[in-house]
Amino acid sequence: MDSRHGKVRMNVEGDRLSTLPDDLIHKILFFLGIRYAVQTSVLSPRWRYIWTTMPCLGFSSEDLHYRRFFKFVTRFLSGRNNQTKVHCVKLAFHEKDGHLFVERVLEFAFSNNVKQLNITCLYETENVGFLQGFLQRSYETPLSVYNSQSLENLTLSFTYSFTYRSYITIPPTWYMPALTTLNLLCVVLNAGKTTEKYDSLFWNCANLKNLTLKGCRIMDGSEYLNICHHGLSNLTLENGLGGVNVVTPQLKNLTIRNWPGIHLISAPNLASLHYKDDDYGRLLKVSTDLLHLQKADICILQHSGSLQSLFSGLRLQPYIHNIVFLLQQLRSVKFLTLNLELVKLLSSSVELISDQPSPFTDLKSLKIYPADITIPEVTLSTEVKNFLLDSSQGATFTLVSHEEVRAVRNVASAENLMRKLQVLLDKWKENSEINTTDMEQDKAPMESQTATMHEQVEVENERAFPDTKIKWHFGDRMTHIESYWEGLNEQYEKGYENTGHTISMLREIKVILTKLPASHRDKLEGRFSGLCVEAETIMDNVMDCMKIKCGKTPNRSNVSSHELVTSPQRSS
Repeated sequence: MDSRHGKVRMNVEGDRLSTLPDDLIHKILFFLGIRYAVQTSVLSPRWRYIWTTMPCLGFSSEDLHYRRFFKFVTRFLSGRNNQTKVHCVKLAFHEKDGHLFVERVLEFAFSNNVKQLNITCLYETENVGFLQGFLQRSYETPLSVYNSQSLENLTLSFTYSFTYRSYITIPPTWYMPALTTLNLLCVVLNAGKTTEKYDSLFWNCANLKNLTLKGCRIMDGSEYLNICHHGLSNLTLENGLGGVNVVTPQLKNLTIRNWPGIHLISAPNLASLHYKDDDYGRLLKVSTDLLHLQKADICILQHSGSLQSLFSGLRLQPYIHNIVFLLQQLRSVKFLTLNLELVKLLSSSVELISDQPSPFTDLKSLKIYPADITIPEVTLSTEVKNFLLDSSQGATFTLVSHEEVRAVRNVASAENLMRKLQVLLDKWKENSEINTTDMEQDKAPMESQTATMHEQVEVENERAFPDTKIKWHFGDRMTHIESYWEGLNEQYEKGYENTGHTISMLREIKVILTKLPASHRDKLEGRFSGLCVEAETIMDNVMDCMKIKCGKTPNRSNVSSHELVTSPQRSS
């Protein structure tokens, strides 16, 4: 028995995970979540206190029921090693969880002078009726979030559905002198009442370099949101509501996707512009010369149906005129990308450009591509081509075909799926190694105690029930056995689920690869084959482990992953 225990201890201390440096183990535990991070403390003395020194912490009320989770978080924070600094905190919670839980975590975060904070208010899916689905709700974050001296990276987000719009509301005044990166998702912005620079929401974030606003709206009754900042370098605005004035003298990169009413008042150092509009709203207005503009990608899409069904002739002409005016304001650009649908708009009103000189005097490259590959190809008219290229005769011109766009998108889809599959396999492998070590520890005492268990039962029962022959034993050992089988069943179900996901993703990737031209497919097949081999190895190891636990002889599958992904799926 002692030798068996020694063997288990040696295996635990000698496994590959335990030999990793603490900082790498901390990263693994962060992705597992704090609940599972704490559970690893039972693996061996090596793991007992590793969770207490994690520098990055992730709290989610989805892990447990709110009351249990609040107690767990309180005990977790009190059990940490206070000598170890915390640099990053991620917090995800439901509105119903209340402020107490949020404030407890934030108090801990700011007392440790965290540099990165990610707060997500999760979308409520329970008890949301049909009419409630169209109501607007908001959550007010504690004021302490907006007055941090140490915070360098802040993300505030509210997950939502398209019918159930919910927002995080924020105060009109901020003071975060160290903040360099700010990401806001579904946030109500208090715009103020004037256009004075000191009324800008971000004016007191002196070191802000990167700002992203997605799905945000301006508070009712407010004027334009003023984004006025002397040091901002990168700005992204997506799917928002409300007018925005941008005054950013040092701005280098600007991305705008489907946010009408943007007025670029001052951005003289802008080097890259990515602009997309597909709702025929108010187009981007530029009030300053963009003399340093290097790259511009302009995409203006049609809705389904013809433009004539959406606009009368009188309304369509001014809209196209605004497009022409926007292109003229980009006169200094060197690398220009336009979508084919925009070119179609220009071709429908050539009289607006036939007498206009080409504005692009320093153009190096012009690329035109179809954003919607379901729309038939459009022939580039002579008038449009002259308007775009006449002043830059040496510029290269590329017209991307529908097939090329389709291939590029399929490549991107395949690469995205392979990345997700790699993450799944890595996490599955880590969990299986931890579970294997844990089950080996459980197996040792179970085997060693089997021989003497009946004797222990007899002794205990004789003491408890001296006058009866009916002897039962419901002690800690039975609880341990029950827990063992519960864990075994959980691993079985998880393995079955992961196997299904893995094979499904491999099949999906295979289908995409078969649609690619040979030149694109050849570049991805090696990586795909490697994933197949890795998936097969992990699945075989998991099956072997489960068979050993069930007392069966392990044997390798005779079917390769390549055969699995090409075999027909089972009908449900």
